[in-house]
Amino acid sequence: LAQAISPETEVFLVWGAGALGVHQGMPGFDYSKWDNIELSDDEEDVHPNIDKDSWFRLKHRTRVEREEDEAKTRKSLETRLLVAERELKELGEAGRQHMKGQKLQQEVASINEQLETMDKQRKWNADNMCKTEESRTVVSESPGATPGPEPKLAGEAVAEGYCEFVEENEQLLEDYIALGVEDDFEHIANFLRQHGGKLLQGEHAESYLLLDCLEKEMNREHAAMKRSARQYQFLLQLREFSRAAGRPARDAVNPVFSKLLDHEPTKESFDATVSDFIKRVEKRAVEKRIEMDAEEAEAEAGPGGLDPVDVLKSLPPAMRQAFEAQDMETLLEVVESMPQEEAKYHLKRCEESGLWVPNPEAGPPPYRQ
Repeated sequence: LAQAISPETEVFLVWGAGALGVHQGMPGFDYSKWDNIELSDDEEDVHPNIDKDSWFRLKHRTRVEREEDEAKTRKSLETRLLVAERELKELGEAGRQHMKGQKLQQEVASINEQLETMDKQRKWNADNMCKTEESRTVVSESPGATPGPEPKLAGEAVAEGYCEFVEENEQLLEDYIALGVEDDFEHIANFLRQHGGKLLQGEHAESYLLLDCLEKEMNREHAAMKRSARQYQFLLQLREFSRAAGRPARDAVNPVFSKLLDHEPTKESFDATVSDFIKRVEKRAVEKRIEMDAEEAEAEAGPGGLDPVDVLKSLPPAMRQAFEAQDMETLLEVVESMPQEEAKYHLKRCEESGLWVPNPEAGPPPYRQ
C-alpha cells in the first residue's frame, strides 16, 4: 500500500495523523465537567419495597437542599474574594510585598481554587444546565372591526379641537408646507408616511393649509400661496381616495403617490385640480379684502354714520385746530364766534362722526333744538 501511494499522499497522511493526535490532546477542550450529569429524578433505581413516588420526592428534595447549600457557600466565597481583591488593590504594587499583601494574595488564590473545585465537582441536571435569558408571552389580538375612513365632518365638529391641534403640531405643519418648493413627490410621500398619523388624522391639517393659502394670497404672497395650495391638495386627495376605498387616509399614501409618479395622465389631472383650486383662492381673497374693507369702514364710522376723518377735514381751520389740539376752551371760543346756523351745522356733524360727544347729564345740546 505504501508503494502504491505517492510521496505527497504519505506526507498528507502523516500530517493528518499528527493533526488528529494534537486535536485529541489539545488542552483547550475540557469536557470533564459533563461527567457529573445527574439523570432525571424518575430514574429506575428504586428498591421494589420502597414507594416509587416517595423515593422520587426524596431524591428531588435532597438535590435541591444540596444545591442551596452550594449556592450559600459560593456566595460567601465570592463575597470574601471581592473584599480581599479590593484590599489588595488598595495596598498597591509595593504593598503586595508586605506580609499583609502576601496573605491577601494567598487568600485570593485559595478562594479561586475552591471556586474552581466547586465548578468541577458540581452536579449537573436538567434544572441547572440551562438558564432562560429572555422570556415573553405574545397574545394574539382578537380580530376587531376593519379600520375604515374617517367620516366627513361638518359645522362645529370641524373646528372642535383645532386650536389644540395647531398649538401641538404647528412646526410639523410648517415643515410640510415648506416641502411645496420641491418637485420630488417621493420625498413628500416619505414625509406623509412618517407623519401621516398626525397630518391625516382628522381634517385640522387641511383647515390649517386652507387658511394659510388664503392669508398668503391676501398678503400678496402669490408664489408661496401656490406652494401651499399644492400641499393642501395632496391631503385632500388622500382623504377623498380613502373614503372611496373605505380605508384610513394613511393607507392611501402608497397607491396615490404611485399613480402620481408612474402615470402621467394622473399627474396632469392633479395639476389641473391644483390650478382650479388656486383660482378659487384668488377669487376668495379679493372677496375677503372687500369684506374686510367694508367692515373697517363701518367700524371707523361714527354714531351717525359719518367718517370722522372726512368731517375733521371739512371743519373751519380754527375749529379743526382746536379739535386736533384737544383744546376745549379754544373750541368753545371758536363756536361762540361763529354764526349760529354754521356752528349748529358743524357741531351736529362732529357728533354724528364721533368727534364730539356731548355730556348726557347736561341735556340735549342747543344745536339739536
